[in-house]
Amino acid sequence: MMKLKKKISSSRLIIIAAVLLAAYLMLILAVTNLGQTRLKESQQRELNLKVQNYTSTLEYFFNVTNDELTNLAGDKSMLTYFANLASGMSMKYGLGSSLFKLNKELTNLIDNTEIDQQSVYQRFVLIGYDGTVIADTDKNKNTAFDMVKPQDMGAKGFIIRTHQYAGDTHIQLIKLVHYADKPVAFLVVDLNKQVIVAQLTAQEHEDSQSRMDLTTEDGDIFIWDSLNNKKPSDQRNKLANKIYFETPIENTPFKLRSWFEPVNEKDIFTSGWFIAGLSFLAVPVVFGLFYTFMINNANIVLRTKFEESHKQRRMLSLQNQLLTEEVEKRKISEQKLAHQAAHDALTGLPNRTYGNACLEEELAKAKATNSNVLVMFMDLDNFKQINDTLGHLAGDQILMQSTERLLGSVRNSDILARLGGDEFLFVIPDLKGVDSAECLARRVLSLFDKPFVWDNQELFISGSIGMSIYPQDGDNAQQLLASADTAMYRSKQDGRNTFSFYHTAMSTDLQRTLDLDGRLRQAIANNELELYYQPIMDLSSNKIVGAEALMRWYDDRFGFVSPDEFILLAEKNGSIHKLGEFAINQACMQAAKWQKITPLHISINFSSVQFRYCEQLFKLIRDGLIQSGLPADKLDIEITESLLFNHNEEVVTLLNQLQAMGIQLSIDDFGTGYSALSYLQKFPFDRLKIDRAFLQNMHENDSDRELVNAIIAMAKALNLKVVAEGIEDQWHADYLSSMHCEYGQGYFYSKPVPAKEFEVLLNKEKGLV
Repeated sequence: MMKLKKKISSSRLIIIAAVLLAAYLMLILAVTNLGQTRLKESQQRELNLKVQNYTSTLEYFFNVTNDELTNLAGDKSMLTYFANLASGMSMKYGLGSSLFKLNKELTNLIDNTEIDQQSVYQRFVLIGYDGTVIADTDKNKNTAFDMVKPQDMGAKGFIIRTHQYAGDTHIQLIKLVHYADKPVAFLVVDLNKQVIVAQLTAQEHEDSQSRMDLTTEDGDIFIWDSLNNKKPSDQRNKLANKIYFETPIENTPFKLRSWFEPVNEKDIFTSGWFIAGLSFLAVPVVFGLFYTFMINNANIVLRTKFEESHKQRRMLSLQNQLLTEEVEKRKISEQKLAHQAAHDALTGLPNRTYGNACLEEELAKAKATNSNVLVMFMDLDNFKQINDTLGHLAGDQILMQSTERLLGSVRNSDILARLGGDEFLFVIPDLKGVDSAECLARRVLSLFDKPFVWDNQELFISGSIGMSIYPQDGDNAQQLLASADTAMYRSKQDGRNTFSFYHTAMSTDLQRTLDLDGRLRQAIANNELELYYQPIMDLSSNKIVGAEALMRWYDDRFGFVSPDEFILLAEKNGSIHKLGEFAINQACMQAAKWQKITPLHISINFSSVQFRYCEQLFKLIRDGLIQSGLPADKLDIEITESLLFNHNEEVVTLLNQLQAMGIQLSIDDFGTGYSALSYLQKFPFDRLKIDRAFLQNMHENDSDRELVNAIIAMAKALNLKVVAEGIEDQWHADYLSSMHCEYGQGYFYSKPVPAKEFEVLLNKEKGLV
């Protein structure tokens, strides 16, 4: 009885499955048929929108072309020609020149009017009202033109027509030209038919299965055909049963005819064969269903219990494993957090907090054992410049390579920590004496003699070291760190790549720097700084042709402060940008005023720090020129070689923008930095300035003289003008002039003077004083 029930149950299940399968197939057929119908409607709408888009694009194209021809008909060159013609000028005098300019403008319009790198116009012909050809951009063609009556031109004075030439249909645009409110000529334009083809086939490709023609009264213009056809003679069969549109293009004599392949002929998935194929899938499905029920036997309950038991054991084992992993992860995480809290993430060295704690421990041990402790503070020179120009990845690589070298120079008992940025702290317990400290400092500095390598580029960097010793320079960590920092600052002032021990006189120098910092900020706010100007002479004529603007500062307390000192201070405290703004505005205003006396250019030298903000610097220079009215070609921007050596793409872009404005670019102090021919060719320079150091001993030193000769010859080969700095006597001037050096400046002509005194020099030269 149970077997009978199982058989009945299995049979019923098979029947139910078969009915469901049949219903499912019917549903598939119905949905597929409905989907094909909706797909055809969707294709019809999509193709209609595409055709409307094509016609709108072509209509807009002809409207824009009409506007361009209207502008051309009213252009200054066109009107000048007809004005000269009306005034009776001959071709020998004004009429020939105006016709030349008109021909040139028509030719430029053909060359410069492009769509997708294709010329829109092929030919311009200007035909007089009497039928004579006035101008023709293609003298080789000899095409007769059917004259058009003005009343046929319409209200806009513009028509589009087609004509047959050389067995092909060409599109012509005719624009009526007026002068003094009277029609005087016809402007006939041959359009590039390929531009129209490109406009109408922007969305077409080989698999789009489409064809398009433009119909006119003179014949059809073939546009596109990607319909599959074995024989060209089967044109009628080819276009039968295709989706067809015929759409007029407003304000033109054209109609766009288009044919598209129906969607049910494009793909097997949209055809009836796809439905038939789906039906045959029922056969293996039925057999599979029957086989499934045949192998389903009485062991289902037993297998289910076995699987459930196995599943429970597996879940329990998995939970135990996850619990063990979670405990291990927490232990690792706590250890990692403790390490991160005390160490630098990039280098793995102890950080500032942990380093200070270690220093406190060593000081406590030294106090108990009555020993000395060396605190060494080290800062990488010019690291910020590398970080800003080459990026943080390069800076990080430098820090990691530096750490690797430094770790090899200390003992296991010594402490090396990274305080932040490019600053490192050494704590050396049990110091034997000052000689040991000096030996260590020299060894550390020598580690940076070898270049660093990043991205196949060698980078040279050095370090500045300051040292303090417990207990003579302080009895606590804070005091010793401050003393070492002060000594390190002195190393920076002494030229970098050196070391200094702390002594009390350093505090006095530091106080001067702090005082100068505050007074410089006040001087900038109160406009107490002044620009001096040193003449730049034309060595051949001995005339003033330019001036270099130089910043000067007189302080009531410190007197005249050297530019090298206060400009370096301004770079560090961030006020260099205000100094740069003052320099460009003041120099441009003054130079614009002097243009009334004599034409001269003004040279301004910007700090490399300002080139880290290229957009801000470009706006500053552009606004300075606009506000002063100084022509851009009268401004000369001087650039140091060090900036070019560590430049980035933003600097290159800025220099190209400045040159595009007409601003002159000069290399300042050539030969004192990383002189290389590569950047002389890469950057758009106009001038090269020879540093005064080469001229000082040129009279006695043959090597200096030959070096100056080589620099001038190199500049000539690169089409660069040369400016020699530091001319002190007539021999310098005569020698440089004999070597064809164009310009020079120096105390032989004049020292830097205030603006009023410089203006006196200009007036004396012009004989106005």
